[in-house]
Amino acid sequence: MEFNCYDVLEVHGSRYIITEKIKYIEIIPKADKEQSYRGQPSMTKSPGDYWHEYGLEAVEGIDKIWLTIEYNDNEWCTVSRTSYHTRPGKGFTLHQIGLEKVVNVDGESGASIGDRAGYREYQLPCEGGASVFFEEEWFEGEKMFAEGSRVPLVNIRLCNDAAAQAIKQKMRNKFMKKRFGSIAVGVGYTVLFLLFLFWSDNDLSWHSIRAMFGVPYTAKEHMHDTSAYYTKTDSDSDYVYTSTLDPVSTALDLIDSVNGDIKNERDNLEEGHEVIVFYSGDLVYIITNTDGQTKVKVCEQSKLTQEDWKIIDRTLISSHILDNYATMVRLGDNAGRERLYPTTNSGNTSNTKL
Repeated sequence: MEFNCYDVLEVHGSRYIITEKIKYIEIIPKADKEQSYRGQPSMTKSPGDYWHEYGLEAVEGIDKIWLTIEYNDNEWCTVSRTSYHTRPGKGFTLHQIGLEKVVNVDGESGASIGDRAGYREYQLPCEGGASVFFEEEWFEGEKMFAEGSRVPLVNIRLCNDAAAQAIKQKMRNKFMKKRFGSIAVGVGYTVLFLLFLFWSDNDLSWHSIRAMFGVPYTAKEHMHDTSAYYTKTDSDSDYVYTSTLDPVSTALDLIDSVNGDIKNERDNLEEGHEVIVFYSGDLVYIITNTDGQTKVKVCEQSKLTQEDWKIIDRTLISSHILDNYATMVRLGDNAGRERLYPTTNSGNTSNTKL
């Protein structure tokens, strides 16, 4: 016997509506933490056995119960309620043990496809059936407990009268309204986010969005995109560029392009012999003044030449000027260049083009 979401059932003389339906299958314990749910063959289901668990809410009142029906049992089912007891009562004995996996979910449920739990079912035989106590340990959640009784399936009646149909339609409409409402809210937030991106004063850009998803824009891409300043100079290598800016201005421009995300900056700012080295992401940037021409080499550490390492080793000191500027960029301080290199100050050590 199988029911659907929003069917109205009569249980023990009261009417309930199904608000969630979960299908489980039995699986074989494999991981170490699952081994405690192995049991004797007489106490376990066969792998692949399945059953449905229905969440029922009272048509009148606030009562909520669970109805469990196994696919190969045409005579009995289990009716239970969530329990605050964590152990079965006196006289209960272990009846079944195993590992269950959620394979389908319908309605309003906290369960998700793929969820797994170890379970133990205890029973106490009594007249007309048996009392039951369930313990479930969700491996990505918490332990849950329920208690109830075994009930003949003939005591569960599907209601199809006009009143039941009206309740069923009302609950279905309520669920669909909530579902479409959630979708509308999601679409609304997406639209607001896009509007924020396009009209925000916070200087969010496509580069910032890429960074949010772990694919930050690189200074190497910036040099490729900014041909007005940078030209690739070595036909055998993608790593060396010339810059029409002086070394310090080049460094400032590249720091801007990566939103200040640099580290291990070191420099020699002696005019005419400038050397600036910094790291951003997995790349190393070496900026030099070579016979009055600014050159930029950018590559991974593994591709640095022996001559590159000599330049890096000779450049051991940092003036902290560029480090401080990078910090200002990260903090969104747009006045960083003016603070570090005031245009009215003729004593600059570099002909920085601002």
